[in-house]
Amino acid sequence: MIMGLAALLPAAEALADGNVVVRQTPSHPPLPAAASPMRNRLASPADAAVTPVTAADPRQSGWSRGGKAQASARAFGSFGIPYTSVRVQDGPPASSATADNRLSTTYPYRTIGRLVFQYDGGQAHCSASLIKRSVMVTAAHCAADFGSNALFSGWTFRPGFYGPAGSTLAQQQPFGAWTTERVAVPATWLNGRDTGVGAARNNDLAVFIVSKSGDLFIGDVVGWMTYGWNNYSFTRSAKTKSLWTAAVTTLGYPGLMDGGLIMQRADGPTFLTTVRGALQMWQGNNFTGGSSGGPWVVNFGYRAANLLGGAVPGTASALNVVIGVTSWGSADPNAIKDNYSSQFAQNKEFPSNNYGGYGGGNIGALLQSLCSAPGPGGPSYAAQGYCD
Repeated sequence: MIMGLAALLPAAEALADGNVVVRQTPSHPPLPAAASPMRNRLASPADAAVTPVTAADPRQSGWSRGGKAQASARAFGSFGIPYTSVRVQDGPPASSATADNRLSTTYPYRTIGRLVFQYDGGQAHCSASLIKRSVMVTAAHCAADFGSNALFSGWTFRPGFYGPAGSTLAQQQPFGAWTTERVAVPATWLNGRDTGVGAARNNDLAVFIVSKSGDLFIGDVVGWMTYGWNNYSFTRSAKTKSLWTAAVTTLGYPGLMDGGLIMQRADGPTFLTTVRGALQMWQGNNFTGGSSGGPWVVNFGYRAANLLGGAVPGTASALNVVIGVTSWGSADPNAIKDNYSSQFAQNKEFPSNNYGGYGGGNIGALLQSLCSAPGPGGPSYAAQGYCD
């Protein structure tokens, strides 16, 4: 039985990797959009514990294309880290009945949304994104408290959500309100043994099956991004003083920016670090609670340009690759502004370089366990098309 969690998980659901707990989420009607922002309830470690990574990395990075893992050579793409942040919005908040929310309803923004759920303190919201046809990724602390051995409930996902005062229901859920039916969470998150200290942990991520609406998959409505592992798109050179660096776009619904009611975007350099053994990514960022679980994306954009005159795209030409999700950062909006993510990567808990064709490390293991689980009627979710 998985990591002593026999009371939590039926034996039939002990799938794929001994460090993953896969569990059905209870059937429920959609929760209302109103909710308080969720932040990681574990304490943030001191800055002195953050160690930049400069050593060579022998692991093979990769990303997913067409539902299959693709191995790749490493893709290129006190800290005071520069960044920019901006609303994902066309006009002022609710300035009229016109489409102020148009931008957040375009691809790839519409693959990202606001996630509301029930926890012991009431209703809260995180951020989440789609990385497969009907698979959503967010932070583990948006699925369960660390070491609690118990899951939250009632997750409701609204892709492209836009909800300031005066917004219409059509703006708040332009593509509907979608519920979930199964979740995969690292067992070491649930039992409190995950590598790291405080909020900095190896595996603060969870993946969900989003329920179909009739015969319709959510990805058929809004599309989906893909994902990478082992720090896809990072490079190091003398120009970065041997620090592993990538250009990363972070998105979500931070509670202290427009009340968590409008999607926000931040862009800037991101660095690999370790915090007491936990593999982390570090970015300059002013996001706060509510942005938890929002995607960290390399090569974010709608469509690559046609290159002329012999120009080539470089080795990280794949668009919209999610390499992490917001885990923790500055709770004080006036402190040094930074955010952290667990690396989607091989680590102590998830050492394999490929889990059933879903890729390496924690993200591959979680997806293999989730997609191998029996879906409606018996065949696996993968066999029924949820994991395309």
